[in-house]
Amino acid sequence: RAAEFESVATAADAADFLYIGMMRDLKGPDIFIDALALAGSELERPLSAVMVGDGDDLPRYHAQVERLGLKNRVRFLPPMPARKAFALAELVVVPSRAEAMPYIVLEALAAGMPMIATAVGGIPEIFGEGSPALIRPDPVELAGKIGMAFKDLDAYRKAMPQADELKARFGADVMAAEIEKAYFAALNK
Repeated sequence: RAAEFESVATAADAADFLYIGMMRDLKGPDIFIDALALAGSELERPLSAVMVGDGDDLPRYHAQVERLGLKNRVRFLPPMPARKAFALAELVVVPSRAEAMPYIVLEALAAGMPMIATAVGGIPEIFGEGSPALIRPDPVELAGKIGMAFKDLDAYRKAMPQADELKARFGADVMAAEIEKAYFAALNK
């Protein structure tokens, strides 16, 4: 919708990274936590993150954060509206092992958020093949991408799909028209 294409202002006390989604291995929070520990060592600076969501595996991720010595750098918050969560960090990470067409990716990009995402399911369709934002669901690869993005976050932000391009391909009116066209095509067979 049009309102979702308005930029979200980052809070003054924003964390470096945001994970938002279900707390289960399919969505890759464990990959993100491991990558955060690796990237912090490589960049030689502490990295901070906010993890928003809920799920049966949440206690395991709390334990992983504790085990890796990240307790003071990772905050866990309950589910909240995506646009509210976007203000909590500089960059969104979607480390999923599998996806269909994740709406959170479209929402984050429409809100002007830079992102690192795994090249699974429909995510490459959103970014385009060869996008610098795409990785495999692997903590070492994610840590490397985190380091690359944070060396020049402004340049990385410019590599994201632009709002006008997203509106033209994924705006609610465009997608509704495409679905309607598909239904009419199916009915005329």
